[in-house]
Amino acid sequence: MKHTHIHTHLLSCSEIYTHLCENLDAKIDSEECRRIKAHIAECENCTALLDSLKKTVYLYRKYPTPKVPAAARTDLFAVIRLEQKKGKKRPSR
Repeated sequence: MKHTHIHTHLLSCSEIYTHLCENLDAKIDSEECRRIKAHIAECENCTALLDSLKKTVYLYRKYPTPKVPAAARTDLFAVIRLEQKKGKKRPSR
């Protein structure tokens, strides 16, 4: 018979995600922080998310900002504005 490990979280993964994004650089030591660390230690998905965020920040800090030609920048922002307008026109579900 195959056994499956089931564990319950005191915090949801979405709560962990929100906290990580809001406090990525903060050095916090609180009861909430300890609960978050405990969740991450037991949750494969949140561990992968944290590792990915750390790597992203490392790479962002390590490499210089690339120079984007003015025309490409203008085109990019035009596309972003179009996508935002499309998003506003979508019917709510």
